[in-house]
Amino acid sequence: MTFNRDDSRLAFRRALGAGRPPTEITQQPYEGDPSYLRRLARLQPGERPRDGDLLAYMHDLNYAEIQSSLFVYLLPMLLEMWRNDLRGTDNSYGGVLEYFYPVLADRKVFELHLKPKQTNVVSEFMRQAILEEIDDQRGLKYQGARTRPYRWFRELATYGVILPDIDRLWSAWWSMDTVGRAVAAVQYVSCLMYSKYENPIFLPWTPNGGGGPPCLWYFAGYLYTHRWLEPNVTFLRKALTVGSIEEVLDRAVKRLVEQPEYPIAAEVQADFPLCTETMAARCAELPRLLEITQSPGKSFEWSTK
Repeated sequence: MTFNRDDSRLAFRRALGAGRPPTEITQQPYEGDPSYLRRLARLQPGERPRDGDLLAYMHDLNYAEIQSSLFVYLLPMLLEMWRNDLRGTDNSYGGVLEYFYPVLADRKVFELHLKPKQTNVVSEFMRQAILEEIDDQRGLKYQGARTRPYRWFRELATYGVILPDIDRLWSAWWSMDTVGRAVAAVQYVSCLMYSKYENPIFLPWTPNGGGGPPCLWYFAGYLYTHRWLEPNVTFLRKALTVGSIEEVLDRAVKRLVEQPEYPIAAEVQADFPLCTETMAARCAELPRLLEITQSPGKSFEWSTK
């Protein structure tokens, strides 16, 4: 089922079992007047909440007992905001989403407040959204931190913290079913091959514009004490080898023949034999970095520069 088009908004709500708001609000506010909870419960699909209401609710979700029925009703709206931010169509709720990521990363949310079928619906929605953004990738030359590829890199890494089926997302991406997936594969592989000063796709960081190669272990939002889930780390250890990357790069370059991105993709492929030592080290190192609990003020770098 496809959830990520406007005409399927109601279908997503039905699949999640979120068609009607709860008849009673039992959620206790973390602090302040609980009237925002009643306002949120009265929201109709497509309506925008008041400024501040969602932020107050995020504090409830992170620091108070959660009313499951209210959470399920509001979850489609929250996920749609997340998707719009990922897709670059509406970033006005970025501050709310910073707090939403820890909610999704809390295993109790899925274990206590969502049924397995609902968790599968959330997983499918998020995977489809990330793949939509990957499918729209074009171009293999970027400068500055605000360019488009950083969004999907960030959400791919973050997905591994939230849900344990990164293999489904990864396999769909590496299928090369679209030009965008081939472009994204070359983007990603370049970050494993080159130093941050030599990458032909992501030009070096500058003090004014930022940039440089995306960090493959950077998580979105306030995920300061989180790590990849163990099934995802196990999958990546098996999937990320020099041989598998060489094969996927070859398929990506072939997919890009007669596309504007082909010359740079072919350049990356030509450089591959010169970078196998770096590739091997980083293929082994990336799963280790992703399984380390992140913490505020602590940053990691590739051991191979």
